Amino acid sequence: MRDFNGKIVVVTGAASGIGRELARSFAGRGAKLALVDSDGEGLGKLREELEARGNDIYTWVVDVSVAEEVEDLCAQVYEKMGRVDVLCNNAGVAVGGWMEDVSIDDWMWQLGPNFWGVIYGCHYFYPRMIAQGGGGHIVNTASGAGLVPLPLTVAYNTTKFAVVGFSETLRAEAAQHGIGVSAVCPGFVATNVVRNARIVSGTERSSPEELRQRIERFFVRRNYTPDRVAAAVVKGVERNRSIIVMGPETRLGDFSMRLSRGLVVFVMERAARLIKRFV
Repeated sequence: MRDFNGKIVVVTGAASGIGRELARSFAGRGAKLALVDSDGEGLGKLREELEARGNDIYTWVVDVSVAEEVEDLCAQVYEKMGRVDVLCNNAGVAVGGWMEDVSIDDWMWQLGPNFWGVIYGCHYFYPRMIAQGGGGHIVNTASGAGLVPLPLTVAYNTTKFAVVGFSETLRAEAAQHGIGVSAVCPGFVATNVVRNARIVSGTERSSPEELRQRIERFFVRRNYTPDRVAAAVVKGVERNRSIIVMGPETRLGDFSMRLSRGLVVFVMERAARLIKRFV
């Protein structure tokens, strides 16, 4: 898919971060957008911005972790827009902490948009994309944390590894219908996900709140912006890439896992001890 002019693109988690930049990127190529988020105010501002450029925009305030809301979203998108050419399951949250500190409530909150949001999006939209004909593309936002095990993020990594595996498996099935599937795996990107994360553990040097501040400062200094991710995603859809890897840390981690999974696990075991003691 190389021409997005007039195509219908659905983006969840569109009110900020990577989702907002995906919306801007596809809008810049002439797409008609269905933008989805639980943040109605953020959606409204983005809609005003894009409509001022002349784009056709629809917005829905939806919690993608609730199956009934996603089912209703799908019905409304098809009623108003007729078809879907690109589906971007992008909404997500983050829990940071050691496994022993992560509560069941934390797990449910983490799994909601990151895992079930992707499953629900595909469950309701994918069959209709098959039925409408003409191919299409599904983009599922994972993370570099879906390729490499990282200490202190066991809940987050679990959802992202699941999204990568799900996407690669679905891709094999969807190819027979002319539908591409991509998993997006960026590295450390400064978004509201970090700012709004649940940090449930501390270290020997930092309380959970101090640890959050350290992580946020690191992401800000890293300065890998969401618009760079969006540009790579659009290019990845054009080239029908299976895994869209971006950022040197993710590329290095992915290469290292391919080279020696055992070595990476060994390094991460040592890293966990260092993080607990010195971060």
